[in-house]
Amino acid sequence: HTLANYFRQTGAEVLTVRTPVPEAVIDEFLPDLMVLSPGPGNPSDFDCRASIDKALARGLPIFGVCLGLQALAEYHGGRLAQLDEPMHGKPSRVSVTHPGTVFAGLPDQVTIGRYHSLHAIPESLPEELQVTALTGDGVIMGFEHRSKPIAAVQFHPESIMSLGGDAGIRMIENVVGGLVRPRTGANRG
Repeated sequence: HTLANYFRQTGAEVLTVRTPVPEAVIDEFLPDLMVLSPGPGNPSDFDCRASIDKALARGLPIFGVCLGLQALAEYHGGRLAQLDEPMHGKPSRVSVTHPGTVFAGLPDQVTIGRYHSLHAIPESLPEELQVTALTGDGVIMGFEHRSKPIAAVQFHPESIMSLGGDAGIRMIENVVGGLVRPRTGANRG
């Protein structure tokens, strides 16, 4: 669980749970962030929608990685399609189109590790999702919600291919620092 380890390196306490996340787990653990992590297949195979509903109902920030980006795209009305060529274990250069939270302080171009065959169709994304990064051939590699604490990347920040300039860990630090709100009595139950 390299992705979970990256979050631990920021000082976060991590609990890994398969989606859909049971209400009781959320109520007991009181997370500050829900991470929709990578996985095989299609988001509908895992009922990611139920976990997103639960997070949004509680005002929890959400960060999606790979399958998580796809789930968030579909949740907001976007559509998915198959890539012409699957990108499993392949590096790509990505252009940062809007630094937002995830890419803040990173160069305009970063090399990342891709492990996917599905992608969000750019024209299908609603206005509230702002694309933050693209490949040279126009595949969405990141987006953020314009008014809610929601961000996602299609690639794996924890991949060895995403390590140039410590980009992967810096992205996770940006997520924790930019999406997670400080704890107060009001958001603790």
